[in-house]
Amino acid sequence: MNNIDQKSTGSYYTSNAIADYIVDWVIENPKMSVLEPSFGDGVFIDSAIAKFAELKNLCPKLTGIEKQKEPYNNYMRSHKINGILSDFMEFRTEEKFDAVIGNPPYVSLRNLNERERKNALNLVKSYGINMATSASLWMPFMIHSTELLSENGKLGFVLPYEITYVRYAFSLWEYLSENYGKITLCRIFHDFFPNVDVETVLLLAEEKGGKTDSVSYKIFETIEDLHAGNASKNLLLPVKSITSMEKPFETALLETNTENLLNTLRNEHKIEKAVETCKFKIGYVSGSKTFFNISKEDLQKLKIRTENTKKSLLNAKQITSNAKAGIETDGIQDFSYLFYPQNIGLNEDSYIKYGEKIKINEGYKCKLRKPWYIVPQVEKPDLVLTVFGDVPKILLNNGGFYISNSLLGGTISSASGEEFLCRWYNSLTLLSIETMVHSLGGGSLVLIPGETDNIEIITGFPKNQVEQTYQKFSVFAKENKTEDIYKYGDEIVLKKIYGFTDSQINFIRNSISELRKWRIPENRRENKLELIKNIPAIVGRNESVKERLDA
Repeated sequence: MNNIDQKSTGSYYTSNAIADYIVDWVIENPKMSVLEPSFGDGVFIDSAIAKFAELKNLCPKLTGIEKQKEPYNNYMRSHKINGILSDFMEFRTEEKFDAVIGNPPYVSLRNLNERERKNALNLVKSYGINMATSASLWMPFMIHSTELLSENGKLGFVLPYEITYVRYAFSLWEYLSENYGKITLCRIFHDFFPNVDVETVLLLAEEKGGKTDSVSYKIFETIEDLHAGNASKNLLLPVKSITSMEKPFETALLETNTENLLNTLRNEHKIEKAVETCKFKIGYVSGSKTFFNISKEDLQKLKIRTENTKKSLLNAKQITSNAKAGIETDGIQDFSYLFYPQNIGLNEDSYIKYGEKIKINEGYKCKLRKPWYIVPQVEKPDLVLTVFGDVPKILLNNGGFYISNSLLGGTISSASGEEFLCRWYNSLTLLSIETMVHSLGGGSLVLIPGETDNIEIITGFPKNQVEQTYQKFSVFAKENKTEDIYKYGDEIVLKKIYGFTDSQINFIRNSISELRKWRIPENRRENKLELIKNIPAIVGRNESVKERLDA
């Protein structure tokens, strides 16, 4: 299957080592009936056949469903199973299965055609669940599979790590807790999908028909450790901690010393969520950045009066390219102008007509506006925050800029912008960013308003030290990189003002390094071949099914 097919269908095939682990966990006796709802290259079914053969059953009750003709036909030519060529979302049967195993498609409902999307939404709705269109197909796969399980049945799936934090999955966690007596999630440092920028986990649910209010979370360094049961951490997480956005699967990676420090700071009210002082939101959505955002040079050529524009920052590049500005926007010289006509003259009218000529007014956002050329929700924030990267830069907006939706704007509700920046720039904030903010494919962090609001920052900053401390930051930031500003904050804020010890700061920094180690895929792909070679317990399963049965 080529990369285009994989991306459009969400089909990424599972390694033998993982399939074998799930199958070994699921199949307990030779008479079990097993369903694989999207079998692809058949790795799960192959492993199940081999497992049943070990249990002396050469004709097991195996049902495999596959939507795509090519992989279905390829597999069925050489295998005798109950194969069904169908979209699993359209699959209906009165039969109940003892187990469901597999690796469901990782594709957004928005990327399906209208019929497929309706099928998925209606199917889940028939089970009493309303699912957001932002959800991915693995969610209805899990629900439909659960409904097809017999009493005390088991489900074993490979799923994207996003199940642990995306909002649309919160209702799924509640559903799972109401339908299974035990749920286990296994996270493995070794990346077993190295060609995909998606971290994956194993979800094992058992005792269908039961209920639970917790999830067993097991962390493993390698697949070998997974097979040997050597978990580096084994925790019990409340389901409510997942659905309340506490990010328990991330905080579980913290060392005990760091956890204790954070708990002490919370108990003593020395850290609080950023939203207690500052509310973040995205900037304006223009509908056409190339038309509405005009450079200084083009503004002069078009002879559009500045009274019909607003000074605007489009993206982080305009901030980083003005590094000497430090943490204040009034030093930024390279910026844009948002076309915002309030007093339309001949030149402004000509530009509007030009926009209509190239059909800017027919774009999705613009055609909903009256008039189409007035961008809504254009606000001037107190603070400007970049959204991508390990060390986001936050600036005092003393330059009076408006911002596009490629940046976040912060509105201060108490204290001052200067005080907020003094509290923000230190490693405690970076640690909270690592735990609260999710990453895109490839491990790049992206700050969104809701998660940014939940970032914990130091509180109780002494008022009489704000001006002096801020000036130190301001001077330092003009000559140093953003990451160094955070380290500088460790020295002049955490140590000198709050009395943190070097050991405590090292606990925080080490935890940041550990979280980054897990977040960045390249770290988890090192020595992949060596890791696989060192799994003697499953080498036999890598042989062909025929060879194993003949043996």
